[in-house]
Amino acid sequence: MIQVLVRAPLPIVLMIPIACGGGGAAPVDAGRRDAARVDPRADVCVDTVAAAPAYSLIQRIFSENCTTCHTGGGSMVDLTAGVSWANLVQRQAPSPDSCGGVLVVPGQPEGSYLYLKLSEPVPCYGFQMPIGEFASNPLPNCVITIVRAWIDEGAPGPVSDAGTDAD
Repeated sequence: MIQVLVRAPLPIVLMIPIACGGGGAAPVDAGRRDAARVDPRADVCVDTVAAAPAYSLIQRIFSENCTTCHTGGGSMVDLTAGVSWANLVQRQAPSPDSCGGVLVVPGQPEGSYLYLKLSEPVPCYGFQMPIGEFASNPLPNCVITIVRAWIDEGAPGPVSDAGTDAD
């Protein structure tokens, strides 16, 4: 990095970077760990493996990022523990989100409206989820990758009750 010293009228010296030097490529795991340091929502990614995630991890993502709005009878899709799996898998997206088709199509992330709402900056209706205070506040890529892997592996439900969400 090249730095230029600039003298201010007062006896203060500022150091302004002129150019950035590139380093070597970071390992993939380091990228996930860096994301967790930058965005605490990526903490869920740090210790995950490439295998299909258990539904408990998917529910953790929903509980930490979605249930502020998607809970109870007042929301279009209730993502709280105990009902989320049944409300998503093979369920039609509610109106006016009906342009999205089915919320989760096991084995088909690109055909699952949930995945599109999380991954697309401009989904067919509304905004990319989740919504922050003023606008979309997209999840870190590693979190979206976990949801994609879950759908790709058939969107398995909680093990405790063979596919229903009663944990």
